Amino acid sequence: MWVTVAIVVVLIALILRYTGRPKGLPPGPTCYPIIGNVGLVKPSEAVQAHRNLRKKYGDIYTIMTFHKPMIAVHGYDNIRELLVKHGDIFSDRPLTIINGVFNKGKGLVWSSGPLWKEQRTFALTTMRKFGFGKRCLQDQIMEEVDCFMEELEKYENKPFDIQNILNTSVSNVICSLLFGKRFEYEDTKFKRLVVLLNKLFATGNASSPAFIFPVLRHLPMSRYTTVQNIFADIDGFTSEIIAEHRRNFDGNNINDFIDGFLLEQNEAGENSTFTDEQLKISVREFFAAGTETTSTTIRWSLLFLLHHPEWQQKLRDIIDAVIGQSQPKMEHKEQLPLVEAFILEVQRHANLVPLGLPHAPKEDFHYKGYHLPKGTFMFFALDSVMTDPEIFPEPTKFKPERFLDNDGKCNGEQKERLIPFSTGRRLCLGDSLAKMELFLFLTRLLQKFEIKPEKSECLPSLEGKLGITNMPAPFDIVLIKR
Repeated sequence: MWVTVAIVVVLIALILRYTGRPKGLPPGPTCYPIIGNVGLVKPSEAVQAHRNLRKKYGDIYTIMTFHKPMIAVHGYDNIRELLVKHGDIFSDRPLTIINGVFNKGKGLVWSSGPLWKEQRTFALTTMRKFGFGKRCLQDQIMEEVDCFMEELEKYENKPFDIQNILNTSVSNVICSLLFGKRFEYEDTKFKRLVVLLNKLFATGNASSPAFIFPVLRHLPMSRYTTVQNIFADIDGFTSEIIAEHRRNFDGNNINDFIDGFLLEQNEAGENSTFTDEQLKISVREFFAAGTETTSTTIRWSLLFLLHHPEWQQKLRDIIDAVIGQSQPKMEHKEQLPLVEAFILEVQRHANLVPLGLPHAPKEDFHYKGYHLPKGTFMFFALDSVMTDPEIFPEPTKFKPERFLDNDGKCNGEQKERLIPFSTGRRLCLGDSLAKMELFLFLTRLLQKFEIKPEKSECLPSLEGKLGITNMPAPFDIVLIKR
C-alpha cells in the first residue's frame, strides 16, 4: 500500500511540476496537465493564432509547450525596447532542433555567445572586402540580372512558373561571394540544390513542437528526416567546393568567403572557432538565406504587379522617364522613389518571417513587471508591426504611397519602422545585399517585360503558405517583351 501511495505522490508531484505556468511569467492561456498548450497553435495557422492570443492576453504573453515556456512579444515599441535598447541581453538563440541537433551550436544564424560574435564580425568584415553591402557589388549583380533576362526571353509569351529560374539567378549572386563563381542555369546538380532549398523553406516551421523540443524528432511523421536529408545534400555540394578551394589555396590570392575563412583558419591555429564544421555550416546558412528570402520577395512583387496593373504601369512610366532602357544602378534609387515605395509595401504585405527568428535572454530580465528567464524561447512578432494600423493605416490595403512624403520622396520614418529583416544585433546579415538585389532585379524586369497573368479572369491567390518563410503558392506568369 505504501508503495502505491508513494507512486501516486510522485505522479502528482510530476504533474504539478509539468503543469501550469511558472510564477512571474507573462499571462497566457490555461495549461493542460503535462502537455501545457500543445495543439493550441497549429504551425500552418500560427500567425492568426498569435493575433488572436494578443487580443486576449495583450502584447506580451506565454504559451507552454509541455513544461517549456514560449514568450511572444508584439508591438513596435516593445520589440525595439528589447532587441535594440537591450540588444546584447537578447542576442542569444534558444535551444532548437537546428542549433541543438543539425548545427551543434555552430554557424552564424543559430549560434550564440562568443562564437557568434567572433564569427559574425569575421563574416561581415570578409564579405565586405568582396563588396557585400557596397555599391561596387552592383556591377556583379547586374551581370547576373542580365543573364536572368536572357533566360526569361526563352519563355516569352508562354505561361511559366518563374520560381526555380529566379532562385538560381538570385543564388548565383551569393555564390559569387561565397565560392568565387556562378553556375549555369542548366547545371543539373545546382538546379536540384535550388529545388531542395525551396523545399526546405516550405517544410520547416518554427512553431512546431519538434522545433522547440529536438527529442520529438524521433516521433513518427516527424519532418526531421526530410530536413536532415536536405541539409546533407547542401553540405555535400558545398563540401566539394570547399575541398577544391583547400587544394588550390593561395594565401596571397583571396577571392571569396571560403578563401578568407581558410586563411583565418591557418592563422588561428588549434582550439579556435574557425573549424571545418563552422565553415560548412556558415556557407550553408549564407547560401540558403541569400537565396530564399530575396527570391521569395521578388515573387511576391510579381504577384502584386499582377493584382495591381495600375502600379505596374506607374512604375514602368517612371523608370522609362528616368533611365529609359539604360542599365539601372543604385544611384537611380533616389530618383525612383515609387519603385522603392512599391518594394517596401510588398515587403510589408509579404510578411516574410511574421514571427521572426527566436531569441533568448542571456540572463534573467524583468520587463513591464514580467520575469523573462535566461534561455527562454521568445518570439518577437514582426507581424504585429507590419499590420499595425497606428503605423500603417488601413494595413490590409496595398498602398505603396504610404511610404511617400508630401514631396513624393520616401518617408524615412515609415521606412525605419518597417522591419522585415528584424532589428537589433541579430538583424539579418544580408539586409543590405537584399535591398540592392530587390531594386536592381525588379527595375530591370519592368524595363524589359510586361508581366501578365496566365488568366486575367482568375488571378493567383495572395494567400501565403507559412513554412520557415511566408511563401506564395506556385503561380504562372506570362512575359511580353517590350
